[in-house]
Amino acid sequence: MRLAGVLRSIALAGAVLALSVATAPASDHSGTVVAVDKSAGKLVIGEIGPWQVKGGKTRITERTVTVAPSTRFVAVTRSREAGPSGWIGELVEMPLDPWAVKEGDFVTVRATSEDTGLRAEKVTVTPGYE
Repeated sequence: MRLAGVLRSIALAGAVLALSVATAPASDHSGTVVAVDKSAGKLVIGEIGPWQVKGGKTRITERTVTVAPSTRFVAVTRSREAGPSGWIGELVEMPLDPWAVKEGDFVTVRATSEDTGLRAEKVTVTPGYE
């Protein structure tokens, strides 16, 4: 009877450990697209923050993000009619063709950190896209 309880505790501890290892926290990075390399599957964004000034100029941190086949691309736009919550003019996400992102677009990239760098889960283009 005690052996079964010990085995159950070990199994539970193993499951908790596996879940904590399997879920890497995602982070958001927002900035202007500096470069798009479709063949390499990379986006480079210029992000301001944490706020740093050097020589009287705001420093921009360039972040290279890998785009995976599972990465979702969306554009945020204002609805002309009532949106999902019933408000006219609310912000709604519209699917965007992958790689429709271009230099100069303002994006927010939800990414997870991996050994090889940042991997994009979702790329959101804010108003101003064409």
